[in-house]
Amino acid sequence: MGRSDFIPHAWLKPIEHMLDSFDGAIVIDKTGKVVIITEKYADLAGLNQDDVLGSSISEYFPDSRMLEVVRTGKPIHADLWEVNGVTVFVSRMPLTWDGQIVGACGVSVFRYVNEAKDFAQRLNNLDLELQYYKNQVRKLSGARYSLDAIVGSSSAITEAKNHAMQVARTRATVLLVGETGTGKELFAHAIHQESPRRERPFVRVNCAGIPETLAESELFGYAEGAFTGARKGGKPGKFEIAHGGTIFLDEINELPYHVQAKLLRVLSDGEIERVGGTEINLIDTRFISATNINLRKAVQNNLFRQDLFYRLNVNIIRIPSLRERRSDIPLLCEYFLDQCNEELGTDIAGLETGVLDVFYNYDWPGNVRELKNTMERMCIQARRGMLQMGQLPRTILRASGELPPESDLNLEAQMNAAEKELLIKALQSAHGNRTHAARLLDIHRTSLYAKMKKHGLLGFPS
Repeated sequence: MGRSDFIPHAWLKPIEHMLDSFDGAIVIDKTGKVVIITEKYADLAGLNQDDVLGSSISEYFPDSRMLEVVRTGKPIHADLWEVNGVTVFVSRMPLTWDGQIVGACGVSVFRYVNEAKDFAQRLNNLDLELQYYKNQVRKLSGARYSLDAIVGSSSAITEAKNHAMQVARTRATVLLVGETGTGKELFAHAIHQESPRRERPFVRVNCAGIPETLAESELFGYAEGAFTGARKGGKPGKFEIAHGGTIFLDEINELPYHVQAKLLRVLSDGEIERVGGTEINLIDTRFISATNINLRKAVQNNLFRQDLFYRLNVNIIRIPSLRERRSDIPLLCEYFLDQCNEELGTDIAGLETGVLDVFYNYDWPGNVRELKNTMERMCIQARRGMLQMGQLPRTILRASGELPPESDLNLEAQMNAAEKELLIKALQSAHGNRTHAARLLDIHRTSLYAKMKKHGLLGFPS
């Protein structure tokens, strides 16, 4: 070590020990005299350590920027520096004592540029890997469709898409109204995708598919010890999972009445409380809901909370039925054909004119979803070539007058007709509320849902 009149001598030994861990290091006082040069740095420079100590840095390193650091008091980080034909990265920092600059210290961060490149490549690889996993999480928990994915150019669907685009860029609550199979979930995905929250979670909840006793804990989560078998530490609900993003409550009319009251608190104050818990959590979640019934009538029949209805009845987007947008049928058929050919391995060239005529004249109670399922069924049956009348489902042919009605002696047909009629009566008596209808029929709500799907009644009442 070289002595200095400016840097306290007691500093030098501890500083030298600290700098030994670097690939190379050098310290000068405010006059430019070298007071420390590590053995590694001297060896790298091809110099004798004892010769350099006490000498002016300019004598051995005429291009050094150490004096610049002393003069300006500003550090110079990760500067390329060539020593004895070897390029290194050097960082230089001022040394101060009692508010005054007393010298400067320079350390080699990377001995060779290639090491720095390798380090940068590792960082880049980690960044790419992180981005990959972020994308995978987004695919699993995010929205999959944009407004461009909603096929159709009719005035009815164009109006709905324009309305969706307007509300998507806001934080506003949205209520999607339309018959079953019209694409309400598709619109919910698209609204999230077009919003500033597109990078955040999109959480879908099918309210009709949640058992009534579990609805509250599914939406709001539960605290530890809330009930027998509760997970240690509790469990977050769908609203917590959707924090910062969007939650989509499909068939919101199926939520139990007491859960509707708790839902109103979330909409009003952004507060949730887990089942069995006492802590209030604030959440920031965009709210989209959907229904296929007339909520105003449900309110009149005390099946849906009036205060919640008024909270939802602000930005309503009505999704048109396929009957109202028949001009979109050729576009939809072309889209579904391409999809089937790609996903099912079929080679269908198109539809015969007669098939398209039947499609035009059919009322499509299951809407776009029914059209898609019909196309898939016909493509699987045909495998290649053109879709022909012979591949059309009998129900569609019969509804279009292409087949005579079923015989009165057909037992299965009569039993199906009787079951459907009974379902309709129960739903009418329950004013469309499936929970009440299931109780009237003395069956489970999920069984009712399956039977309604079987008979094309998921849109009841429209």
